[in-house]
Amino acid sequence: MANINSSLAYEILLYLNSFYLLMFFVCEVAMGILKAINVTYPENALVTEGGIFLALCLVEVVRIFLGRRGNLASKKLPVFLSVVLTIPSAIGVCYFLIYQTYILRLEYIWCAVMLMFHALELGFAILFILTVCKNQQYE
Repeated sequence: MANINSSLAYEILLYLNSFYLLMFFVCEVAMGILKAINVTYPENALVTEGGIFLALCLVEVVRIFLGRRGNLASKKLPVFLSVVLTIPSAIGVCYFLIYQTYILRLEYIWCAVMLMFHALELGFAILFILTVCKNQQYE
């Protein structure tokens, strides 16, 4: 029974995060263009932040894909890889939350919500892995 509940909650979180990632991508690109036009960046800072952002989005897409695929097939390896990819993804979001050259208040909110998704997905993914790895005994 715990497998079904953690699996369903994990799937719902991944599904919602896939839509949130699209919104996050569009809004961050729009904010990046706005900041590039209105603010002067130090040398190569805009290119560096753009590269980090594209890498973050790529890691997020792969992470969500592996998590959904593993969850739907009840396979622990793709979900485990999704959990491992949560680390660089969370680090990337923390970069945009803390170390970005110019940070807008709206970006704080977007990044905080993304980190909340990461934390919840990580918890339910670990629950899912533990319930799938649990030895099942049939009587």
